[in-house]
Amino acid sequence: MAEFIIGSPLRTLARKHHFLRRLLWRLDFLFVWSLVKMARLLPVDTASRFGQRVGTWIGAAMSKKTAIFKENMRVAFPELSEREIELLVQRAWGRVGRVLAEYAHLETILRDPQRLVIDIREPITTYGNPEQPCVMVTAHLSNWEVVCSAMAKMGIPNASLYSPPSNPYLDKLLHEHRRALDCQLLPRDNSARGLMRAMKAGRTAGMVIDRRVDEGKPIRFFGRDKLSTLMPARLAMKFSCDMVPVQVERLQDAHFRVIFHPPIKPDLKCLDEEARALDMMQQVHKQFEDWIRAQPEDWICSKRLWPTTGKIEHSEEAGDEADIDSYAA
Repeated sequence: MAEFIIGSPLRTLARKHHFLRRLLWRLDFLFVWSLVKMARLLPVDTASRFGQRVGTWIGAAMSKKTAIFKENMRVAFPELSEREIELLVQRAWGRVGRVLAEYAHLETILRDPQRLVIDIREPITTYGNPEQPCVMVTAHLSNWEVVCSAMAKMGIPNASLYSPPSNPYLDKLLHEHRRALDCQLLPRDNSARGLMRAMKAGRTAGMVIDRRVDEGKPIRFFGRDKLSTLMPARLAMKFSCDMVPVQVERLQDAHFRVIFHPPIKPDLKCLDEEARALDMMQQVHKQFEDWIRAQPEDWICSKRLWPTTGKIEHSEEAGDEADIDSYAA
């Protein structure tokens, strides 16, 4: 989520002045709180459509984020004209608004069998024995939050990573609504250790991994290298469990299909663990590309994914991934 919404034009000044930053955070909190409260008063589908209108308005006011959306979409869809990119980004902002409005109805979406269709493409041990954990990975498509709800509906205890917004008031608000997801939420700080403890306790790990990470390894994504975490693959290998790509499709308004695809298998021809992890993550990103091409307006790509220089630098070993090796199992 953006650092500031209403106060976006004042972001540079706010970063220098604590009082202004706190004031803008409070204004943003009131804006999102009002949106969620209004959505709560509406029927679920009406709330989702209301959110779409608000999201389109937000996008028009946030030029910097809109520019990043466009940069990412140009890389993913080089065949589209500039006008087509603009329309695509406008629709994507509408999807952002839908996700925000649907926070108010996450519990309803979880409980209503017609709103959450589960599609299992290949059975794995975890589905029959939820105490045998696995690793689930997904992308910022449709409403990715419902993946946790789908796992809960299947009786699978899970722990999922989330990125806390820089605004502490918004973080608290969204965290309260995320309780309806029926999962353990872990902030991305020290995420490897938290996920390993959860998996040792029998919880399946959930991660949204289509965005760039500051420390990671280059993975080919839409023809360009993106710094990506290897953590999901390395956790799957450490715990000798499956790594499952999970796709969320928005069927209509607040109705979703959650597709549990066949697990990703490591290439045994790779001679070392890192090469196998890289291969597994490359396979996942190839699936992400296919999903995004099928539903481009549902891809929330508001973070810069590729360097503007075309060159990419990466660390020898990301801190969280080093923790996987050093953690006392």
